[in-house]
Amino acid sequence: MNDDLIRFVRSKLDEDEHNTVTLTSLAPAGTEVTLDSTIPMLDMVRAVTDLYASVAHVDRPAGAADTEAFEAGRAAGLEAAVRLLAQAYHDAPEYRDEWRPEARP
Repeated sequence: MNDDLIRFVRSKLDEDEHNTVTLTSLAPAGTEVTLDSTIPMLDMVRAVTDLYASVAHVDRPAGAADTEAFEAGRAAGLEAAVRLLAQAYHDAPEYRDEWRPEARP
């Protein structure tokens, strides 16, 4: 499930980035297009998703060493963040209800 969530968010970010570039390129010459926060926001969401992808495989092992417990906690926190960010795309046909933060097992 984690890999599917990560692929979904990355796909939607790619679409948003493509649409932003397309809209900017379609503006008539001399028209000011103000999207100053759009690309940086997409980059920040992508950064959080990439951080989560690097630890998404970590489970919460019982009796884990401190470093393993830290990584498990980091994975859980980043998972919660990515689930919240994915909700921006809840209307997409590919979005799954199981990705909602409150649906966490």
